[in-house]
Parts: sequence; structure tokens; C-alpha cells
Amino acid sequence: MILSLSLPRIGSQMQRGTIHKLIAKAGDELRPGTPLLELRVDVGSDRMQDCPPLIFFRIVATERAYLRKFDVMLGAVYDVGSVLGIATSTRDESAEGTPVRAIRTTSFAIQIDPLTR
Repeated sequence: MILSLSLPRIGSQMQRGTIHKLIAKAGDELRPGTPLLELRVDVGSDRMQDCPPLIFFRIVATERAYLRKFDVMLGAVYDVGSVLGIATSTRDESAEGTPVRAIRTTSFAIQIDPLTR
């Protein structure tokens, strides 16, 4: 089964997210709990602020799959729902075709040292 990896909406104010760190790579076997990427979200982007509230999230797989394509760039900004990659349910399955559904993921907020951004 072909699965899409899409940028999830994290909170009602999120419109887009910036790739902060790539953890997984194409070819990786994903298991529940496998971290995929870290995302920086500006939750105040809809209004002007001197110090916009930035929140960092880690996106984690919650099901078994094989990451076949992962075409994201570090620092790139993606809209909610953008397809970031393709996974399959078995290793030898073709990744060509239309995804049946999105791969199941979860996200949680993480703390980033401001000096390492």
C-alpha cells in the first residue's frame, strides 16, 4: 500500500511550517516512534509582532512502513497538507502510483536551544 507523508496541521493557527531538522531519510524502515523531522512553526504569522512566537515540533511515525521518497529541503517552508514524502507498507512494493492514504504520525512540542538555531 502506498502512503503519503504530508505536513500535518498542528493547532488551528498553523498555516505553514519550516523544516528545522531532517532525521529520517529515504530507504529507512519506519516503526512506531521513529522520528521523521523537526518543524519550526510561527503561530503568530497572521499578525505583525516584534517577537513572533516560534514553536518547534518533532513529527514521529506511529505505524510500520518503508520511507521510499523524502523530498524536503532543510530550511524550506511548506504549507499544511504539502506532500513531503512517500512510504510503502512493504519493502519490495513499488512507490509509483497514487497514495491510498496518509501515513499515521503524531507530533509533540520540543525545546530547542536558541543558540543552536
